[in-house]
Amino acid sequence: MNILVAKSIAECEQWEDIAVVVDVLRTATTACALLQRGKKELLVFDDPARADVFLQTHSQFEVYSDVQLAAPHKDNSPYLASKADARTPALLVTHCGTKAIMNLQKASAVLLGGFCNFDALADALSGQTKDVLLIPAALYGTSDDVEDGLCVAALKDYIQGVGKPQNAIMEFHNTMRYVEFTKQGPKTADKDAKLAFKLNSLPVLAQVSFSKDGFGVCHLAGQAAPAQWLGSTAAAAEPASMPAMPEAPADPVSEETPDNQPVQQAALKTSASTRIKSLFSDILKVVKEEKAELEQDAAALMHKNGKPTAATAEEEPQSEDLLDSVLKKSAKESHPQPAAPARAPQQAEPETPALQEDKASVTLSKPLASSGADRKKKAIVLFSGGLDSTTCLYWALAHGYTCEALTVSYGQRHDREVLAAQMIARNLGVKHHLITLNLPWLECCSLVDKNKTLPDIAVEAIPHEGIPSTYVPGRNLMFLSIAGSLLDAVGADAIIAGPNAVDFSGYPDCTPAFFKAAAEALNRGTKTGVSEGIEVLAPLMRLSKAQIVKLGAQLKVPFELTWSCYAGGKKPCGHCDSCKLRAKGFAEAGVHDTALD
Repeated sequence: MNILVAKSIAECEQWEDIAVVVDVLRTATTACALLQRGKKELLVFDDPARADVFLQTHSQFEVYSDVQLAAPHKDNSPYLASKADARTPALLVTHCGTKAIMNLQKASAVLLGGFCNFDALADALSGQTKDVLLIPAALYGTSDDVEDGLCVAALKDYIQGVGKPQNAIMEFHNTMRYVEFTKQGPKTADKDAKLAFKLNSLPVLAQVSFSKDGFGVCHLAGQAAPAQWLGSTAAAAEPASMPAMPEAPADPVSEETPDNQPVQQAALKTSASTRIKSLFSDILKVVKEEKAELEQDAAALMHKNGKPTAATAEEEPQSEDLLDSVLKKSAKESHPQPAAPARAPQQAEPETPALQEDKASVTLSKPLASSGADRKKKAIVLFSGGLDSTTCLYWALAHGYTCEALTVSYGQRHDREVLAAQMIARNLGVKHHLITLNLPWLECCSLVDKNKTLPDIAVEAIPHEGIPSTYVPGRNLMFLSIAGSLLDAVGADAIIAGPNAVDFSGYPDCTPAFFKAAAEALNRGTKTGVSEGIEVLAPLMRLSKAQIVKLGAQLKVPFELTWSCYAGGKKPCGHCDSCKLRAKGFAEAGVHDTALD
């Protein structure tokens, strides 16, 4: 999946995958408020004249608009929408937002949102296989509407594992646009802004289907639009890739404190399990559809010993097991989701506090040019032979990539990792590249200089140690540069690496922000990046060691062949940071580490 930000109206008109219209202060938030209120019929018009004609014969509709209409109407106000009568059908026609919506009739799915349903959007989009176009409604109005651009950028960054939406909200509050809106806007401006800029104040996922009569029909994603408004006797089928969302509660806004517009916490809690179950049910459906193709592709990767590859060895995920594991996340007993490119589950552990704020796994990329739907993607996997990189290699194979493994020997104090990498790649039938670097200054690192003592501290203290002596200066920067060069030379599409939550608590070149910056550099500094776009994937970024172990077990990773110990030797030392973190991960996952046998 690639996440793009629309730059022109023409781009929107031709878009055929998933589109998201973001109109923070008005249209999107108003629509979400109406759906959250319980509206069953919500029509969207981009032409005021056509809306007036429609209303002449449909006087039962209440109208929300910020453009001049002949028909009686209320302001396009999220606050007023939050007070609407759920039993009355509604019609929405606006200056920018509805124009953006009606310009997307070639898209496979059109969603609406902003900060008010931020998490619902992020959850839905992170599980997609199709590309996503984020459209700031200001594209159809003026550049003064900076809030739309800020929200779009925040949404993209959040899904890719960097940044927090709160930062964008704070930034908007410091703009003249905010001052002008609250002082010179409608009477409800303050109350509208409180709804629009309160994260997840309206946690519904709004989708638009298109009528044959030239207007849009807004409804909850996962529920069919009312058939009577589509110009057809049958309701529109929901796109297969869109997750189902629960029906909104009838009255989510407290009547007792209208100024603050609090969302009822009980409603959120009761809907959370349903939302998550719906999301993963749909992802599993997509995986099953791709299973046959993956099995055919995997046949070409059978190694000489007759052992199956990751793609053939992986068992089809059992729906109940996966759904139950995801729901246990709320009880801090999370399982990974290995079979589909969904946003990685959050592991709530005290030693990785960053996970409490950034939930998304990392897919950092530039949009890939269309090069034929049937062409199989190729990936360069940075491969040390350790637990994380081996899991990444099996993950890539299971996701249909043709892989070439790249191992870099930089003078580390032992060669067990390299031997492990060679053996695993050979068993999988994966082409393996071994590059040797001779950089004397790396002896400042205890992983290189045998005369330096490796850290031996309590496992609980490791995340709080800061940058440890095992940090190799610029290692991932070098590795990604070499991988980018190899990718350019062999015509690959993606680089896959294995940094994770434990790593980026201490290593600066394992953070989501670093990988995002590296991906941008690769897309600007390589032929493939400039002409087609390169994906930089870090599927383990948001996983703890326990989650990685569980994922590896489901992918049938041969743990006995992997090597993680910093010290080398015949058996893992059990004292270095890597050994302790690995042992902790296996223990918490309840999986036996066959490397210790």
